[in-house]
Amino acid sequence: MPQLPDSHRRYHSYAGFVTTPRYFDDSPQQFLDVAPRGTGILQRVLHVPDYGWQLDQRARNFGLLSEAAGCLAESHCDVIGQVGSNWVHCSGTTGPAEIEAFCAQTKEETGVTFLMAGHCLVEGLRAIGAESITIANGYYRQDWSDGINGYLEAAGFKVLWAGDLIDQGLVADHDEKLRIEAATLWDYPDHLMSAAAVDAHRRAPRADAVVQTGAGFRMMQVVDSVEAETGTPVVGSDFALYWAMLRELGLAATPGYGHLLSTLDDSASRTLHRAPHVAASA
Repeated sequence: MPQLPDSHRRYHSYAGFVTTPRYFDDSPQQFLDVAPRGTGILQRVLHVPDYGWQLDQRARNFGLLSEAAGCLAESHCDVIGQVGSNWVHCSGTTGPAEIEAFCAQTKEETGVTFLMAGHCLVEGLRAIGAESITIANGYYRQDWSDGINGYLEAAGFKVLWAGDLIDQGLVADHDEKLRIEAATLWDYPDHLMSAAAVDAHRRAPRADAVVQTGAGFRMMQVVDSVEAETGTPVVGSDFALYWAMLRELGLAATPGYGHLLSTLDDSASRTLHRAPHVAASA
């Protein structure tokens, strides 16, 4: 049978997602809302028995990221995105330079660009020229907030304010967070996401950008309305990753999802990574 040309492929681009254990992560589905028609997705959920979302568990299983990236690369993905901001600082010893080196090493091993959500916050903020930030940590636990806020500071951003839903008076206590998470499967309602981002802006109105740090806040759903109300760019954990993945693919985003995604160039030429893949070690 004669070989068909590339134009006969079902998808023009292939995106892979590495997602958190014990979490119904709809990042791949949400990515399709903002990606051009004809983008294909593949998801690999990390398997960590008895996972309890603790930082030390992530640190002990950090090598699984390389293993998952290798599997997705061998499955023809052109770019791989890792969901979950806290993985970049989970060991307590990694800063932006170490994560950049890890992502570069993973790309060298697999032949495919590997992007981590926590560092995409940094890249997104740099892309829009932000220097000072106000941070809505949302549902984060204290050690999660301390870690990602410190990571952003280490990347050179001036944090003017940072706080979670309890600090903002939007939920009463940690038990209320747990009840919301159980009821929504860690998919917080739009009104809380909007209120948290708007409140973070009000607490530091001179900040160049509002940052939202957790993937359980699907900020892409509300970013346009928040930016309209505050007049300030928002960089969220979810769509900062999508922005970086689309940028790597040379694709523009669907309009209507905030300033950062609107910066993607529609005329960019797409660079695919179809070199032979080398399996990554766990």
